[in-house]
Amino acid sequence: KELAEIAEIEDYKALGMEMFIVKSDVLSATSRELVLRDFKDFNMGGNTIGVGQLEVVDLSVFDTMKSDLKEEMKNLKKEGSRHSVLLLLTDIMQEGSQLLVVSDETQKIENAFDVKLDSDAEVWLKGVMSRKKQIIPFLEKQF
Repeated sequence: KELAEIAEIEDYKALGMEMFIVKSDVLSATSRELVLRDFKDFNMGGNTIGVGQLEVVDLSVFDTMKSDLKEEMKNLKKEGSRHSVLLLLTDIMQEGSQLLVVSDETQKIENAFDVKLDSDAEVWLKGVMSRKKQIIPFLEKQF
């Protein structure tokens, strides 16, 4: 609020939403670019685990591209000799993340978050917004 006054911005909430919308532009990128946009590898117990995250204001933008994203995740898993590749589709408005999983051992992922993946190897993680604080520490305990 204070910075908005200094910058003479009347509707700081609208500006914030506009910034999120720009950051969450997924329609102009390839599936590979999207998966790699914010992607990091982690060594967990001698296994390489790749975790990516995309933040959007509405998860429905992924409805028609999930299968392509998962294909790229499979490619990255194979190319990098990764044990698992996870992609967090984070909805900043709903305050949670849809987790997409490609893994040699999905049970470890399920155990990490005390969830059951659906038949598409996905699960909604309510309240999960941070890869660093809410994903990696729980995965590390499983490996």
